[in-house]
Amino acid sequence: MCGRFSLTSPVEAMRRVFDFPERPNLAARYNIAPTTNIAAIRVDKNTAGESRHYFPAHWGLIPSWAKSTEFSAKMINARSETVTEKPAFRAAFKSRRCLIPANGFYEWQKLSKGAKQPWLIGIEDMPLFAFAGLWESWKSPDGEVIESCTILTTTASESIAFIHPRMPVILEPSRFDPWLRGEAGTEVLKAFDADRMTFYKVSSRVGNVRNDDADLLKPVDPPPTQARLL
Repeated sequence: MCGRFSLTSPVEAMRRVFDFPERPNLAARYNIAPTTNIAAIRVDKNTAGESRHYFPAHWGLIPSWAKSTEFSAKMINARSETVTEKPAFRAAFKSRRCLIPANGFYEWQKLSKGAKQPWLIGIEDMPLFAFAGLWESWKSPDGEVIESCTILTTTASESIAFIHPRMPVILEPSRFDPWLRGEAGTEVLKAFDADRMTFYKVSSRVGNVRNDDADLLKPVDPPPTQARLL
């Protein structure tokens, strides 16, 4: 699954990687939690060439047919194996896809006696990357419009499976446009290259959503050379 991640890159770096024209005022976020607004990119089909655009989205999908927002916290992830079947996701999979920028994501490894160790996971050669996402637009009974999103997940890469059996779907830049335009199907929703994954243990402070500072990115043990996060 994916329940926390970080996005600390400057907006200009994001614009270079994801090619959107907006210049949002985004602060570095070290501990992004569900049900908050997060950065997302989608294709605007009303513009020439179907250009990409940034938009803020509530993390936790709210289907257009939902009667309230109350269960969005349970919709932060969509399993890639069933995304075309589940009523909450299948319409968005067909026509409302997005990219969700990140620098790294956190997973918790189960230890003995119920203890859990958080790890920060990233990609060796892509310090800024994108999760595959879906988005929806929901209108409340009083007319408020909320745009929301979910992150697709898949079986974890072999190198990090000991931490958690699931991971978010990470897309190569060459797949950004096919994904956004609906040209790519479930065949791209696979585990990322295990040899390119980086990972190390971090402080349990990340478990508290009120903690959102650069110290969360620091390893609690010296990471081995093959497991560093840029």
